[in-house]
Amino acid sequence: MTLRRTPEETRELRSSLIEHAQQIVKRDGLQALTMRALATASGCSVGLPYKVFASRDELIVEMVELELERLRDALDAWSATAGKRTVADNLIEYARILFESERPVVTHGLGGRALAPLIADLTKKSGLEHSFESTVTDYLRAEQQLGRIAAHVDARAYGFLITGAIHNLITAGDAYPRPDPKELRRILRMLARDLAGDEALDEQSPSSAGGH
Repeated sequence: MTLRRTPEETRELRSSLIEHAQQIVKRDGLQALTMRALATASGCSVGLPYKVFASRDELIVEMVELELERLRDALDAWSATAGKRTVADNLIEYARILFESERPVVTHGLGGRALAPLIADLTKKSGLEHSFESTVTDYLRAEQQLGRIAAHVDARAYGFLITGAIHNLITAGDAYPRPDPKELRRILRMLARDLAGDEALDEQSPSSAGGH
């Protein structure tokens, strides 16, 4: 007699298989993710993943859905950091969130596959497209209101450029020149200094308290 799994046990098994699948992709790439490899990595029978997921494609889609949700939530939380730490540290944190996200690991290489349109649709439904479009701009505008970014700065233009630059570093091929992490942090700190402008820097300077 075969005992049926409870809904909770099924959810836990599904979550465990997805976690092992993510580890395979991060270590060996998407092409290494097969149901047999998943069974080996998770220490279960070869047929068990097929009892949980109808196909490899269904597994990939669910992985991407989870990653999109996590990335969207992380970006939404980041956008509320205006006024905390420094602008430079916040921009560095934004880059870290995108670079450490698992989404590029899974979706990279799906171009041209039948799954690609579905992944694009999931991205749209998740709200992530809106987050990419507005998160940095909204953050910069909030910093402007706090006086930590100069009033003349075009927040939308800089938001577009910062988002596009970081996204390009993640998705571009190996031939594209990339700064190492230390250099990227330096670049973002210089950018934050320029965003502050002379006016904002003067307001933060102790010598400005007595006026001129």
